[in-house]
Amino acid sequence: MYFSTGSKRLQRKIDFWLCISTFVLVIFGVIMVYSATFYRYDLYGISKFRAFFKEILRLAIGIMAFLIGRSIDPKNYRKYIKYAMYVIIGILGLVFIVGLQSRGATRWLKVGLLTFQPSEVAKIVIILYLANELYEERSALKNPIKLLKVLALPFIAILLTAIQPNYSMALIIAIIVFGMLFFAGVKITNLLIPVLFSVLLLLMLYVAVPQKFTHVEKRIKTFVSGEKHYQVKQSLIAISEGRVVGKGIGKSTEKYLYLPMAENDFIFAIICEELGFLGAFIIIMGYIIIILRGFNAASRHFRANYYYSLVAIGITLMIFVVSAVHIGVNLGLFPPTGQALPLISMGGSSLLVNLFGLGILSHISEKVEDYESIR
Repeated sequence: MYFSTGSKRLQRKIDFWLCISTFVLVIFGVIMVYSATFYRYDLYGISKFRAFFKEILRLAIGIMAFLIGRSIDPKNYRKYIKYAMYVIIGILGLVFIVGLQSRGATRWLKVGLLTFQPSEVAKIVIILYLANELYEERSALKNPIKLLKVLALPFIAILLTAIQPNYSMALIIAIIVFGMLFFAGVKITNLLIPVLFSVLLLLMLYVAVPQKFTHVEKRIKTFVSGEKHYQVKQSLIAISEGRVVGKGIGKSTEKYLYLPMAENDFIFAIICEELGFLGAFIIIMGYIIIILRGFNAASRHFRANYYYSLVAIGITLMIFVVSAVHIGVNLGLFPPTGQALPLISMGGSSLLVNLFGLGILSHISEKVEDYESIR
């Protein structure tokens, strides 16, 4: 559904369902982050409103990012995106030199008062880069060697992300890349070469630095054995206690230090406990609407504006894959990955990147009837 705004001469369509779903989710996020953190902060003598005000500030910056993404035509990124790809690879490398270490991983950089996760930024840069390269080099769809050339820089970024170690993020970016390639029209047989190359890189990494795989092996073995990880056990308890309508906002018991990372990795479980099946349904429907609007925009642009189509499908996959992984972990379907729930979990890098990406998707969706050349 679209609404038109402005004068007759300067009319602008607004994708109502995409925009409203996005902002319903971020408002949910602010409320649920506060609910998931106020007890712990108060217990340790920190203002219980600290997370709330920080999320409000992040949301304000995120809304600006959304509006910037929505107002700038994505074709304007094409001339700079290769440079941006080199920069993000450099930043991912810089993480190993001056990055912040937490829980055995080095994934963050601090610039002044700002702390951010470069791998989050890498997702949107890789999407824009790959869309541009496939648009410029359409022959890569049928030529495996040219395809590997197109994938060279994204592979380096994925490898640097994995070494941090952040295997779940590296895998998610890889899934987004292969999803874009499949949608672009690359034959499955041609996809086998980059898949085999990825497996080879992973094996080489495992041989070179086996110690970085220790925690991953432990989580996978626990998951395969059928035994639930402690966090997953607590997550399932929270979800089961929520029932249909939940205990009410602020009334979760799992956040009382039973469920670690409740405001981030397991916020879906807190939502289920406090708002029940109804709250979970609203959240999931919000993602489904965004994903459907994204697929609609990508498919309608495919023949006329191929670049827009690839950008749209990449951003749609970004939201779909990460939200599916987060919810799957909370339901015990996957081993813990440490992935935030898009637009909802606490975290500035994730919120900023996702809102900027959805701003770009909104711009593309609102141009679905525009078939002029993007050159």
